[in-house]
Amino acid sequence: MKTISGNNLTIEDVCDVALNGEKISLPDDKEFWETMEKSRKFLEDYIASGLPTYGVTTDFGDSCHNQISVDKAGELQRVICTFHGIGLGPKFDRETGRAVILARLNGNVKGGHSAIRPELAKMMAELLNRDIIPVIPQLGSVGASGDLTPLSYLAAVIMGRRDVYYKGKIVPASQALKSEGIEPLPLEAKEGLAIMNGTSVMTAVAALAWKKAERLARISDFLSAVTSEITRGKDTPFVAKVSEIKNHKGQCESAAYIHEIIKNSKRVWRYEDFLQNQIQKIDGKGFVAQQNKIQDRYSVRCAPQITGVYRDTLRFARDLITEELNSANDNPLVDIESGRLYNTGNFYGGHICAACDYLRTALANIADLSDKQAEVIIDGKFNGLTENLIPFTPENHPRAGLRMGFKAAQITISAIRGEVATYCFPVSLTSAPTEALNQDKVSMGTISARKLAEQIELVFLQFATHLLAAMQAVDLAGKDDFSPFTQRVHDEVRKMSAFVEDDRELDHEAEAVAGWLKTTEIFG
Repeated sequence: MKTISGNNLTIEDVCDVALNGEKISLPDDKEFWETMEKSRKFLEDYIASGLPTYGVTTDFGDSCHNQISVDKAGELQRVICTFHGIGLGPKFDRETGRAVILARLNGNVKGGHSAIRPELAKMMAELLNRDIIPVIPQLGSVGASGDLTPLSYLAAVIMGRRDVYYKGKIVPASQALKSEGIEPLPLEAKEGLAIMNGTSVMTAVAALAWKKAERLARISDFLSAVTSEITRGKDTPFVAKVSEIKNHKGQCESAAYIHEIIKNSKRVWRYEDFLQNQIQKIDGKGFVAQQNKIQDRYSVRCAPQITGVYRDTLRFARDLITEELNSANDNPLVDIESGRLYNTGNFYGGHICAACDYLRTALANIADLSDKQAEVIIDGKFNGLTENLIPFTPENHPRAGLRMGFKAAQITISAIRGEVATYCFPVSLTSAPTEALNQDKVSMGTISARKLAEQIELVFLQFATHLLAAMQAVDLAGKDDFSPFTQRVHDEVRKMSAFVEDDRELDHEAEAVAGWLKTTEIFG
């Protein structure tokens, strides 16, 4: 069970709660609850003084010059939830909805800064633990003022409105709450704004996407290792000293991962052995045209430098996502230590947008690397194997000329690679003024996170197709000469897809391998 305090939530925690159904609790220490109660009392005293309090005793956004009486403050919170019920398009799945509640709860209880009632915090925890999850449309957020429209669906569910995922179905929230014996909780002063005016949708989507993206680094490195094996590469690019000289941690990790695989392969040359056995001595001649090149092509030789960038971008993005998860990001914010109320912009999702923008570019680069490596292993001109990885077929064989092998698979890999690249435009640059020029510079963070999640799904499909081609090449080259790790991967893949002797449809097999790549622990 995870204890949610606002301070130490991790991406792994989000995944455990969202994907595995782990239960949560709120802290049981007295100080936590006293802080929430003091913060709430400070807010109530502040608005009772008659001072205009943004979004509590004033209207919202550009309309904040309209002040209302204190007795209307609760109704105003229900109004903001209602008029933001204009989310459109496909719906986030149940798991993402769970991550959204968790992220919002964590931000709302941090240090008492959101000034919500303890009852509201307990209600959000109850929704998670009872698995009553808002159905949230994906379209409608510009990422500042946070995720107003999508988070209104959480606020509405708390009050018993709109729809939820419950026991495998989509049902009215009122029905699910009644089934669990839970009374709807009307929102009071500031609480609608506290729930809605934050970054929790984009952060939840980014956290779940990041965890999937992390897998792709190791899969990319394996594809680089097996490409080196298939093409009879050299070990030099993956020797630790090379990457240590370059300094970047991600490159060092990538090179080490690849080297650990190829060091036990009979097909990868130790460079000194290559010079001894594959290079003709010049013996005083003025010129020798060597039959073998002393360097591998860039898609092998520079693989750690490429996937290393991806690994370092993952690290950078993880920090930003984790910091956002543990932030107070609504408006206004209360600070009981200084006795101040801050009208501010912590709802701005710029850090999440940046993390996802950077990740999409780095991800497109490892997809491009895969495309180039697939060319090297599928095109028989480069690897000493067969054209398009067809079986060795004598000219007098009855199927001679009728086998096309992985020709179309290569086209599919290139097609996906091209589509993956279309996700690279920095979404942050699409900011445009809205809401009567009050929201005149917005983050677009939710769109950036959604695009990252979509792009990741494409890369899994591309890598799965690439992996099928690589395992075909392993069979053609002779499995026993490959590293023990490559042989293990080969055996797993062959449970889903047999060697392609005569051409057959590979679509369902590639999809099965993509699903396996998302869950297998074989890559560490």
